[in-house]
Amino acid sequence: MSVMLLFAGCEYIQFKTTPIYYAPDFPEYVVNHRTIGLSDVLVRPLGRFHDQKPYRYQDNPFGAEYLFTFQFLRPINMTNFRMHPSWEEANVVVRIWGSWIDHDKFTIEGKWHLLYEASHSKDPSESYQGYPDCFPMCPEPITAIRIEFNRNFLMYSRVIETLLNRREMEVLSNFPLVLPLDCKVLYEGVQTLTRNVVPKIEPRANWNGENFTEALPTEILYNIFNRLDLLSLSRCAQVNKRWNLIASDLHFYQEVDLKVYWDKINGNNLGKLKDKLQIVRKLDMSWCTDYHPSFDVHAILEYRAILINILEGAKDTLTHLCLNHTTDFVSEVTMQQIFDCPNLEELRLRNNSFLGIKDWSESCNELMSLKTLDVSLSTIKENGLIEILKKTPNLEHLLMDDCNWLRNVEPIITTVVNYNPNLKSWTSSWTFYFEDNSQTYKEFGKLSHLEYLDLTNCEPVPYESSWLESVAMNCQKLKRLELGCWDQLTDEDLLPILTHCKELSHLYLPQTSKISYWTLIMACENLPNLHHICVYSCEQISKEMVEDLTERYKHVNVYRIQ
Repeated sequence: MSVMLLFAGCEYIQFKTTPIYYAPDFPEYVVNHRTIGLSDVLVRPLGRFHDQKPYRYQDNPFGAEYLFTFQFLRPINMTNFRMHPSWEEANVVVRIWGSWIDHDKFTIEGKWHLLYEASHSKDPSESYQGYPDCFPMCPEPITAIRIEFNRNFLMYSRVIETLLNRREMEVLSNFPLVLPLDCKVLYEGVQTLTRNVVPKIEPRANWNGENFTEALPTEILYNIFNRLDLLSLSRCAQVNKRWNLIASDLHFYQEVDLKVYWDKINGNNLGKLKDKLQIVRKLDMSWCTDYHPSFDVHAILEYRAILINILEGAKDTLTHLCLNHTTDFVSEVTMQQIFDCPNLEELRLRNNSFLGIKDWSESCNELMSLKTLDVSLSTIKENGLIEILKKTPNLEHLLMDDCNWLRNVEPIITTVVNYNPNLKSWTSSWTFYFEDNSQTYKEFGKLSHLEYLDLTNCEPVPYESSWLESVAMNCQKLKRLELGCWDQLTDEDLLPILTHCKELSHLYLPQTSKISYWTLIMACENLPNLHHICVYSCEQISKEMVEDLTERYKHVNVYRIQ
């Protein structure tokens, strides 16, 4: 992941950053980590049909999905900064926090201060009024920044996830950047955060002491409780015996999203919640990871045992399970229990370690209902992935982006063709880029239901383009094609796709320097459903050409370096 800061009147700087507590839900393309200017755009269509939908809006009303944390070497005053929106959509930045860091002790001296928070709105475009020119005055200068994002409010993604624009002319060297904070330091700071507290309401002067809540019918209380988040539900359970009994109803816990409370989850409170998850259908425990410094070996084993008990108790009802970024809690026993859930439809294991699993044949039972599998950023190897694919014959969406432990694409494609004929989505960006796979890609033509193919930075070596003709002739339902960083891709190579794939709506071709203006014209003319084209870093496409296309084909958005 790459984050960039922009200082007015100064050159750009860029640094690599890895989120401390959890990574983005999808790997970004940083175009070989080159420094990008403010106007440089990388089209990355969002809202994909295999994206995870929120389980409980009440628990995460702002939809904060991922977080960046970074620091400066010396304290700065946040009133000198403003947020520059990537686009004019609302609520992309959900919250911005600031805190003081003592670099000598490397500890947090003060609390995290909320500098900005998006407004509630189901339709974000209605409430958007732009980011503030000045943030609220922080009680003290800060060196640590924490920014929470929801990128789904953007129509397109950018290389630059966020920009901090310096309002005053300053020398760049005055604000050098360092790597992200240590996880323990951040955790200590997060512990000082407090959830929203319900203000105390003074009784009315003419109140006669009547308890209106006791007079409410049980049906109305059930309806009210069903609209509460988990924290509010827990508070209501402490009011009286009747409310406690109602709040303990298992039907309120059929869709549980614990990633919002990741900083509070541990073996103790998870154990108390376990009995309420007996009929859970959707469970998201993302970011409840080993980054808590209090987690030692015994705590991890306890946590893992509780997770296994939850899965065992809800195995007949569980349909969606998300364990993204929970590295130390996925084990061979955990996988055995996961594959013992016969109704599981969606399994997300992003950024997990599978190195401890030796025998995948014993860990995987047949899952006839599984439709979505996400193992991106994980350490899964070919043998483990192949074993899973063989046991999931109805799989439709396979996500394995940036899996550095996968080296040979041939056995995986062969397995998918033989065991997963209904596959609709294949994403393997920044994976399989070391192998000689020039002939293997022809196997994609056997997946007649394929709708989304992402092979960014997976150019075959030696280069071979005849497989595109096979895909075009046999995968005519194709809607999105991503071939970023294919240096040898030419106009002639894309001709079969532009001729036969009439349902294509997104064509993603960044850093394909041999693509010409002729291809864009033909795409706009031949593809009635085309909405977005990315020709980022295409040397033969000029700004004037893009403007001409935009004027002639108003239904198509074409993006490149301005």
